[in-house]
Amino acid sequence: MKFVRLAEFSPDTDVTPIATALTRKGIGHDFMMEEGATVLYVDADAEIGEVVAVVRAAAATMGQQQVAGSRSSPGLATQFQRTPVVMLFLLLSILGATVPEWYFGLLRWLTFQDFQLVSTTEIQFSTLQETLAGGEYWRLITPIFIHFGIFHIAFNGLWLWEFGRRIETVTGSFHFLILVIVSGAFSNFSQYFWGGPSLFGGMSGVLYALLGYIWIRNWIAPVPGLALPKGIIGFMLAWLLICMTGIVDLLFRGSIANAAHASGLMIGMFLGAVFGALNSRRSPT
Repeated sequence: MKFVRLAEFSPDTDVTPIATALTRKGIGHDFMMEEGATVLYVDADAEIGEVVAVVRAAAATMGQQQVAGSRSSPGLATQFQRTPVVMLFLLLSILGATVPEWYFGLLRWLTFQDFQLVSTTEIQFSTLQETLAGGEYWRLITPIFIHFGIFHIAFNGLWLWEFGRRIETVTGSFHFLILVIVSGAFSNFSQYFWGGPSLFGGMSGVLYALLGYIWIRNWIAPVPGLALPKGIIGFMLAWLLICMTGIVDLLFRGSIANAAHASGLMIGMFLGAVFGALNSRRSPT
């Protein structure tokens, strides 16, 4: 795919609305940092009149928002329209957080393996082979929606919103959906093979995959809409190492799924490298 230079924006401009509009229209595009400016390149085969109209409409909206000086956040309906997959996963995670506390009988349908309560202190798990033989393939993903406590869901929900909306806005909803499914299944499998049968859950493995994806992809082929402050990357990596020491387990009287975190980061970095390389090959000419 060949690209042509279309427009320039100041480096501090939030080009997310333009990226969103072009993605929805199926118009190939890329943003590059060049000599202190954010430069928009678009697919050379796209209808230039349509591209210009889309960019102008999005830019006009950005200008109206700046003139109005509105600080209000977009409504829930608008957020669902802009990032439907992120909003859906946030909703499912919030619902999943209610299950261990209020609907424990439903928990066995979301765990990686089915289980039975043998006594008040003992749980008997089905084997992975029995789970897959029974066609219960949803279990490969559903543990990511289980959350244990308010801190767990608040922490994961915050970072899902921070990372997810960047990726879905720039790459599109389908790309983001596949990224979550692949990284969720991979991190869940890793946690099972490392720690054996257990009641593990949470979005953290996916979140580290999203972090790794943004980090490496944006390093190989920078896109302003994906850029993260270095402080966030440093904090998340430091948190990963702290969790591995076992200190967090003692403080919160639980068990951190470290294998899911580490494997999620690795698969995210791998996918970021793959799509970053593909994106760099389509660099403007």
